[in-house]
Amino acid sequence: MSRPDHLLAYFGHHKCASTWIHNIVGNVCDETGLECSYLANDEMFDHDLPGYIEGHHVDFLCLVNANIEHVRKLPEFRGFHMVRDPRDILASAYFSHLHSHKTEAWPALVEHRAKLQEVSKEEGLFLEMDFNAPVFEDMWTWDYEQPNVMELKQEEFTKDPLNGFVDVFRFLGVLDETHHGNKARAKFLLASAANVLSRHHKLPIGKPLATLPAERLLGIVHNNRFETKTAGRTAGQEDVKSHYRKGQPGDWRNHFTPDHVAEFKKRHAELLVRLGYEQDADWEL
Repeated sequence: MSRPDHLLAYFGHHKCASTWIHNIVGNVCDETGLECSYLANDEMFDHDLPGYIEGHHVDFLCLVNANIEHVRKLPEFRGFHMVRDPRDILASAYFSHLHSHKTEAWPALVEHRAKLQEVSKEEGLFLEMDFNAPVFEDMWTWDYEQPNVMELKQEEFTKDPLNGFVDVFRFLGVLDETHHGNKARAKFLLASAANVLSRHHKLPIGKPLATLPAERLLGIVHNNRFETKTAGRTAGQEDVKSHYRKGQPGDWRNHFTPDHVAEFKKRHAELLVRLGYEQDADWEL
């Protein structure tokens, strides 16, 4: 039993399913005894990501507002990167920033939320274009040709997350796809229980595992499905005050006006083409 021989990493962006993915990664790390770090801004790692990783013995990095300049400084790693239609990011961010997103350690959101509460949804979406400009800049400057990074789109990934996460962890090199009979299953369950007790109750009995059985990964993903997180709501059923608001791709069309379309095209038409969400800049509602 040992740790993987390279850093594992998830790279995301604001409102690109980062909470959901981190929950799954966190569950995996709990059971395998790996050290997982969730980093949302530069201040959390004192602007020195390699130093933070070394100092905190990080095995699995979740960099949820990924900037390519930080990533280029990392030691040897293997990871996956998730993007989403920027227009859906904008619509999702509007409702999240208005109602549900936590404001702890994010003073800028406190001020922004106060502004959103004073204006209409139409005006609020324009404010979101300014507020989320750094997110779209990080997506624009990202290197999408890194051989050690699996590139994913949230819209496609969430259609079949069970197979999606199998593909991800296979790519990361930490998935055990061998058949697990009763003895092997019992051995893993004992080891994972020891790791969970070590993590949450500070008992010195856990040992890191280099791989995770595929059947256990599927169980973790199943336990974190949308319906579980929303107390039974299915994707498409909206709760504007929930962090898991709707889970429906293309929802931006229900909120954008022609004026929003014109302004978004003015600012980010090429980003949509770069990410493959539009073939050219001539798109409409």
